[in-house]
Amino acid sequence: MNFTVIVFLYFFTQNTYDILPNIAFKNIMDSDSKIILIDVRSKQELDDIMINGVLNYDFNSDEFENSVLGLDIDKTYYVICRSGRRSGITTELMLKNRFENVFNIKGGMIKWVDSNLKLSIKKGHNK
Repeated sequence: MNFTVIVFLYFFTQNTYDILPNIAFKNIMDSDSKIILIDVRSKQELDDIMINGVLNYDFNSDEFENSVLGLDIDKTYYVICRSGRRSGITTELMLKNRFENVFNIKGGMIKWVDSNLKLSIKKGHNK
């Protein structure tokens, strides 16, 4: 399979673990703190714009994989980044390591902001 086909498949196919930002936001707000939102962007990116109440694990840090895989596999996680690429990779990593309820927020923060969604969620989603 050549590189162009791989890029096409990555960007233009819907994975079963993808969720649109507006649906993710509604589910988070309705979940009574049962859904944990993970942001895998860097600290510098968080300084620009951030959803309050998220767990942050920098995708490019040395501790990233151990930190993410150390989470409780029985909880539900929504993962976000800037555009959806790093969060998609993180979601796949978690699913391959026995996590069952992990979803990638498709389009990341770009789509979240474009959808005019709030930048704060209920207290307790970061536990």
